[in-house]
Amino acid sequence: MFVADVFDAVIIDNATGEVAGSTTLTSSSINVEVQENDIRAGKGNTLQGVLHSARDIKVETDDVVFRYDWMARKLGKAIVTGAGVGYAMPIWYTASGTSTITIAVAPAPKATGHGMKIYKKDGTEVTGFTVSSGTVTFPTGVLAGDSVEVRTYKFDTPATTQRIDIDTTSFASGCTLILDTIEIDENEKPVYRIQYMFPVAIPNGTFTVSTASERNASSNATSFRIAKPATSNIVGTVQKFPII
Repeated sequence: MFVADVFDAVIIDNATGEVAGSTTLTSSSINVEVQENDIRAGKGNTLQGVLHSARDIKVETDDVVFRYDWMARKLGKAIVTGAGVGYAMPIWYTASGTSTITIAVAPAPKATGHGMKIYKKDGTEVTGFTVSSGTVTFPTGVLAGDSVEVRTYKFDTPATTQRIDIDTTSFASGCTLILDTIEIDENEKPVYRIQYMFPVAIPNGTFTVSTASERNASSNATSFRIAKPATSNIVGTVQKFPII
C-alpha cells in the first residue's frame, strides 16, 4: 500500500465553530519530533538507555489558492464586512475638451477628502483642478491632448468590502485541524482513507506574501503547532478506514 497524494485540509475554529478548508494544497507534511536524553555511563561512556520527555508535532501546508479566511485566522482577527476607503493606483489620462478641459476617472473619487494628486510628464504637480463625481476639470495649466498622471486618490468601496485589521495584540488561537489523504494499492486503486485529527492546532502567525512581475500563482504557506487539550493527554488521532 502507498500514500501517494497530498492532504486535503479542514480547520474548525474552536471558539466560533467557523470552518475553512482546502483541496488545493501543493504540499503538506506532519513532523513529529520526540525529545530524547541519552543515559551514558561506564567505560567508554556507552549508551545505557534513553529518556523521552516531550513530543512536538508541527504541520506544514502550502496552498496555491489565496484564502482570505486563513489569513484572518493567522492574524487572530475576524473578517469585517462593510464599506471602506480604497486608494487608486497611478494611471495616465489624456485631457480633452474645448472651452472646458477635463478627464474622466474611475472609480469616482470621494466627494470630500479624496486627496487626489495629478502630475504632468515633466513631473510638475497640477493644482487648481476641481472634482465632481468622476470628472476632473482643469481651469488652467492643462490643455486638450495633454497627458497627465493621476497618481492616487481615495474612493468609497462597496458595502461588500471585507476588511481584516492588523494589530499588535491579536494572535492566532487554537482550532481543530483535520488532514485527509488516500492509500492506494499496487494498481493505483484507492483503498483506504487516512485522516489525522488534531483538536488544538495553533496556526503560526508568521507568513510572507510574495508577488512577481511574471504572472504566476503565489504559494501560501501555513504552519500549525499541535498543543495539548486542557482535559486530555491525547493531542491527535489517526484513522484508517475503507473508502466509502
